[in-house]
Amino acid sequence: MKRLLFTALALLLSMSLFADERGEEIMRKNKGLKKPNDVYSEAEMVLVDKKGGQKKRKVVMFSKESKEGTNSFTEFLEPADVKGTKFLTIARKGADEQRLYLPALKKTRLISSTSKDGKFMGSDISYYDMEDRDFEDFDYKYLKDEKYGEKECYVIEATPKDKTSPYSRTIMWVSKSDYFTYKLEAYDRKDDKLFKTIVMVEVKIIDGVIIPSKTVVDNHKDGTKTLLSMSNMKINSGIKDSIFSVQNLEK
Repeated sequence: MKRLLFTALALLLSMSLFADERGEEIMRKNKGLKKPNDVYSEAEMVLVDKKGGQKKRKVVMFSKESKEGTNSFTEFLEPADVKGTKFLTIARKGADEQRLYLPALKKTRLISSTSKDGKFMGSDISYYDMEDRDFEDFDYKYLKDEKYGEKECYVIEATPKDKTSPYSRTIMWVSKSDYFTYKLEAYDRKDDKLFKTIVMVEVKIIDGVIIPSKTVVDNHKDGTKTLLSMSNMKINSGIKDSIFSVQNLEK
């Protein structure tokens, strides 16, 4: 009986290790997808409250790769009450540096590590969601194969090593054909219940690079939703490094 028990335990352990290795292998291919050096886009952000009411905002977005990761800069153009609000993320090892400029106060706010779970400009996208993540920041586990829409996918669970993350784990649907993540479920660290679902409704392929053009974020805790539609996207246009600076944020 003991021998059978040890054999069963060894089998379960080997299956778990295989699932972990397979999950890592799939996610290495996901992380290894072709990335542009820089991206410019215009976007419409629609905030939908629990009663279906909508608020629309127009923004311009810049991003550029650096030695530390991806830097990004966002400026709100409309409506008038948020016009001129700017958000800067500078990639750093360990934790990104994030700053929000509020034109009404003419002040720049540094987003602290304890505020990363806060809503970005009232949307269902948190400051944490907007940070750049390294492959090594998570432990990965292959769960199963499953079809999402018309796409055959690998379902992968990613557990953050950072215990200050607002999420206990995320589950991703990674396409077998192109290794791009088309759906993601994020679970609340407080109770491990489903917190958000993020779906890449539409993507565009520009010079071999897959870029989401329409994304929907469902917040299951609050019953709200955020829709992000990108337009006039340009890649590798030579965006200047000076865009991603505190000086540019405050000018």
